[in-house]
Amino acid sequence: MEELLKYEAAIAIIIGIVMCLFGYRIKKVAFIVIWFIIGYYLANLTVPHITNDPTWSKLIPVGVGLVTGMLGFSIEKFCIFAIAAFTVATTLIETLQLTELLMIALAIGAGVVVGCIAVSFIKPLGIITTALSGAKLIAKYAVAGLSLEHFPYFILILAGCAVIGILFQFKNCRHVE
Repeated sequence: MEELLKYEAAIAIIIGIVMCLFGYRIKKVAFIVIWFIIGYYLANLTVPHITNDPTWSKLIPVGVGLVTGMLGFSIEKFCIFAIAAFTVATTLIETLQLTELLMIALAIGAGVVVGCIAVSFIKPLGIITTALSGAKLIAKYAVAGLSLEHFPYFILILAGCAVIGILFQFKNCRHVE
């Protein structure tokens, strides 16, 4: 099982690097990946409340991820909104390790505000959110894989990778619409 987790971490970090550096250039594929992750993440939170069967506990999140991935491919503006909202909210929740309902609601509210702004500025915020999403994958799996303390290493890796990804994409996506 631990061997499988190493492969999952390696794949997640590779996907994170590609999204961090080329997310806007490959935005349709990035939307599929991000929406798959959103669906998978949310299904993983809810499946334990539905079933204890280990087979269904693995299959349902993958199925939900595939369905949301396909939706993400089809509805671009909603995708920008939701990716920005989800990324900001989950980054705040995980980085600050929020557990109180009010603080989680405020993080979600901040995500919704950023999502609304993102729709108005699709290209720059598309670049920022894909870079941040990729950086988040890199940071999450790097911290876990290297057995580092979550705080402050998660924030340092997240910030460093996000800045590199944002700068790289702005420099290399000037002619991409």
